[in-house]
Parts: sequence; structure tokens; C-alpha cells
Amino acid sequence: MFSTKKTLIAASVATLFTGSAFAMSGSDGGSTAASGEMIDGKYAANYEEIIRAADGKYLDKEVIEAILGKDAAHGRDGLAGKLDPANPYSFEVDDSIDGGTHGNTQCKVPAAFIEVHDAVAKNYHNDSDYVARGFGTPIAESAVQAKWNITVDGDGNNLPDPSVGMTVEEGGKLYVQYCGMCHGEFGEGAKGYLPLAVEESLVTSDFFDPAPMKTVGNYWPYAVTFFDYIRRTMPFWTPNAPFIGDAGYMGMTGYIMQSNYIPIDENGTELEDDTFYNSEMLMKNNKFMKNQGNFFCDHRPVIHNARCMENCADEQVGDGKGDINNYRQARLLPDGTPQYNVPERLHEDPPGVGHAGM
Repeated sequence: MFSTKKTLIAASVATLFTGSAFAMSGSDGGSTAASGEMIDGKYAANYEEIIRAADGKYLDKEVIEAILGKDAAHGRDGLAGKLDPANPYSFEVDDSIDGGTHGNTQCKVPAAFIEVHDAVAKNYHNDSDYVARGFGTPIAESAVQAKWNITVDGDGNNLPDPSVGMTVEEGGKLYVQYCGMCHGEFGEGAKGYLPLAVEESLVTSDFFDPAPMKTVGNYWPYAVTFFDYIRRTMPFWTPNAPFIGDAGYMGMTGYIMQSNYIPIDENGTELEDDTFYNSEMLMKNNKFMKNQGNFFCDHRPVIHNARCMENCADEQVGDGKGDINNYRQARLLPDGTPQYNVPERLHEDPPGVGHAGM
């Protein structure tokens, strides 16, 4: 059926695409927002205008090609482009934040997902002037900073001052005192609690081999979040303990990093017992966590097909031949059995290992 609205949208995108294509052949780059200019010489700088002209459908094939260029929107080139923080469809943050090719400590909402950013702007509340409408008493700023505002970002924001810390040896003594009873004096695990420093590869030689033991050294991706986690949650009977303090948590982090042989530079230099472990040393370890490169921003959804909600072509329906009653659920394996833990994760069966079977 003829749709005036759809026709106008298509025409608008086509017009904007023409301007973008012209710029691709003649622009030398520059991060400006004017129509026809490019971001880093690659992406249409007026991507927001293109998306709004397409009724906000930022994942439609024509829109993506208008912004990225037809050749750069698909296949290997499209995937490589997603690793570029300047790409409007990229989840990547700038390399100065997450350590570059070592992995990703942070992912962002792509700039092209304008409906998400619009919703954030619409519903944003500035905490500094927020009024509780008579409910409760505002917490004192000193209490917020001292006890609650302890979140550490992937780029190191809110880490303790570099003057706060202790030697790795001193951190080890605290670890033995407060952590060893559950995790073992050397991080080997105790009383059924998880080990923290077992040398074991996560790669198995056979599909039916027992699952490898995940530890800080072979699995945990970021030293920053390890420090944040143990300060926030450990010891479990009194987390963020004042008698340990930031210096103690920093020292214990250093001890665990040393126990897992995490280097501090590209030459493989490891922590010594007398190394003063502080936020600066933590950020050095953060770039060389052994498994960090296996964590990455999830770039789904990647949709290059035109949307169809009714009167769809046969290849887009059911079994690909138009039969809406013949299809295979994504949650099922080819033999028709459920994928691992799916019923538990969907709360259809009682929880399995961990929270809701996760």
C-alpha cells in the first residue's frame, strides 16, 4: 500500500545521503556538524539530521548506509568500523579511557542511538538541586563522600589519591588477616570459597572437560573493578571497613595482583614486595590484565534489512518460505532441546547455579 509518510522519509534520507556521498569524495575530515561534512573523513557529520529525517529509525539499512557509506556498513569493514570511537554506531570509548587494544573498561551508548540520548536528556535530574518533596532528610555531603560515593570508573575516576596506599607486603599481611580464612593465604581458596590466584587456563582441550576455575588472574578483566569490588563488599561481614581503609584495600589489591603475576608494563615487570601500591600502580596493572582482551563491547543489534511488520516477503517469514507456523526458536538447539539454563534464566524453572541460573 502506498504510504505518503514512508515516501517522504525515503526521499528525505535520499536527499541527505546525496550530500553525504558528495562529502565522502571531497572532504578531508574534521569533526563538524554541518551537512555534507565528515567526521574524521569517514562518517556523515549530520548523522543526527539523517536519522531524524528517517523518523528516528537509526537501524534501517538506508540510514546506516547514508551515515557510514555503503561500502563501510557491511561485513568485515563494518565490524572494523565499529571499533572506531568516532563512528556514530560504535560502542567504543576513546582509547585514553580504556587502555586501547588491551580491552574495554567502558562501553558507551552509540551516538546514533538518538532516541536513547533524547530520553536521557528529557528525564535527567541534577542531583545538586533535587528536592525530596518532604520525604526524608537530605544526606550530608560529607557523609556521601566519606561512605557512599565510592564508585570507581573504568578510567580511574574516584580512585584514592596516589599518596594513599601501602607496600605489597603490607597488603599481603592484611589479606591474610581478613581474607585468608575464606580465600586461602595465597589465594588458593579455602572452606569452599573461591580461589583468587590459581594458575589454570580457561581454554579446555575437550568439550567435555570440567569447567576451568575462574580466578582474578585468568578471568577478571580489570584491576580497577577488582579494587572497587573488594572495598564495596569485603569482608562480607563488614564491607568498606574503616579499620582497613582505602590504603588497606589498595594494598590487598596489590597483593592479589602480585599473586596472579599481573605485569605493570609491556616488558612484563611484576610487582615486588616493597613496591608501594597506590592508584597509579593500579592503573598500570589495569592495562595488562591477562583476560582483558577477551571482553569487548557487544555491538548488537546490527540490522541492515528493511523492517517489515506486515505483508512481508516469504523469505522474511517463519521458515523462510512464508510458513508462519514453521520456525525454530532461538532459545532451542537444532535438535529441539533448550539451550543451557534457558528455562532457569527465564524463571520458568527453579534457579540453577548462581542467581536465577546465570
